[in-house]
Amino acid sequence: MKKNRIKFLIRQNVEKYFIFIIGIVFLITLIPRSVEVLNGNPVFGFDQGREYLMTKDIVENRNPILIGTPLGGGSAGFQGIFHGPVYYYLLAIPYILASGHPNGGTALMFVIGGLSLIVSFILGKKMLGNFGGVVLMLLVGMSPLFVAQSRFIWSPYPSTLFALIAFYFIFAIKERKRNIFLASFLSAFIYNFELGIAIPMSIGLLIYSAYLFGKKIKPYIMLLLGFIFGLLPMLIFEIRHKFLGLFGMADYLSKGLSTSKKGQESSMIFEHIRSFINNFKDTFPSLPFDLIFLFGVVLLFAFVYFLKSEKNKKLKQFLFFISFLPFLNFLILSFLRNTVYNYYLYHISLIYLIIFSYCIVRSSQKRALFILLLIPLAVMTIFAVVKNYNMFIYDIKDYGGTAKLKGKIDAIDYIYKDAKGKEFGLLVFSPPVYIYPYEYLVEWYGKKKFKYVPYDKKEGLFYLLMETDPQKPWSYNGWLETVVKTGKILDTIVLPSGFIIQKRISDTTNS
Repeated sequence: MKKNRIKFLIRQNVEKYFIFIIGIVFLITLIPRSVEVLNGNPVFGFDQGREYLMTKDIVENRNPILIGTPLGGGSAGFQGIFHGPVYYYLLAIPYILASGHPNGGTALMFVIGGLSLIVSFILGKKMLGNFGGVVLMLLVGMSPLFVAQSRFIWSPYPSTLFALIAFYFIFAIKERKRNIFLASFLSAFIYNFELGIAIPMSIGLLIYSAYLFGKKIKPYIMLLLGFIFGLLPMLIFEIRHKFLGLFGMADYLSKGLSTSKKGQESSMIFEHIRSFINNFKDTFPSLPFDLIFLFGVVLLFAFVYFLKSEKNKKLKQFLFFISFLPFLNFLILSFLRNTVYNYYLYHISLIYLIIFSYCIVRSSQKRALFILLLIPLAVMTIFAVVKNYNMFIYDIKDYGGTAKLKGKIDAIDYIYKDAKGKEFGLLVFSPPVYIYPYEYLVEWYGKKKFKYVPYDKKEGLFYLLMETDPQKPWSYNGWLETVVKTGKILDTIVLPSGFIIQKRISDTTNS
């Protein structure tokens, strides 16, 4: 009886310590994600302005949509191909709760980041037990790629959460029939945030299902239904618009085949290889570039070594699946004639972290390999904690110049107050050309606070708000000489943020 009592007490203490460790890991990985929530000063640029204008249209004008942002942001050569609309509907929730304040979107991304950490633990525990859950949560929590996702409002960022959930159901795909549907639904559903992730994951799952289910019919029906429901807004949009996206993709591929040359093809392939290498490096915190190959070789050796002797069939099959995905991804993305950006590869980063977690857990029984893998994990953890602490201390006080919300709000405030209640026009120069963030802030903040939205003509009293380009700080002069040209200059001021504001009055108006 005493022995059983002692064992029970030991198990209880271990569980308490384990819960404490989970809490510590969750806390140290959540803190660097909280900067913009705490200081209320997020980056609010081109993408954020565009996304908030779209969300405003949905909420204020009751205008439901079936498409999201254009593939490649509209500048990658694709015509008529769009991501899904779900991101805008997600953003509509904090838009309503925060009355349009961009801080609501920041809070949403912080919550999504926190959920990603929780799902990382659940997935790791499902695969590898409690130790695996903690290790995977720690690695996802420290990865610079995923820390950034919790801090900035941007449509590709929620893809990580849904990729993690998709991996969970893919791992458990044979446990319940509904898991087949959920695995395919979530893999396709990611197109709402990044089509470049959804396509390889869906194709990879289809190939994996053929291996798992063979000639059984019912699993493929569930799989197909999941894909259909995951892509439903796209399918409806395509039918309504006579397969605009399908023809756009065909046009993109046909132009690539007709104009490509051997030299250009090989150059682009090397560019893509470089993108995959950089993605591997950027996945892990504080990993020097000169050690990237050494770490990669050690990780690959350990993974192959443990996978060969893996006795858990379900785990082995899943690990084969995810280790196949990077190669499939590279093959599919090789058709692109533009750069492979990191946000096309967030699920690949998750795969590297899952593999690293697996190797660490399995190596705990092999002292030499365990130490070999524990050293880089310890170094990464220490450097990540120090780096995140320094980043937190700096960024919590960072005004942000012209890039962040406070700088833009202060510029708008200055113009309204300087006008002293008079009607005025406002023209904006921004290096990305499109002025979405300023359009949104004037309509939301200016109208709400000052009850007036300025006109956009060079008539009467008008102001020029100029955002300088850090790479070409003189570039606004070309805008002044070609677009503005007219009007008598009354005053020019440079704000602490770096914005240049020029007050003018039209030549036909008496001052």
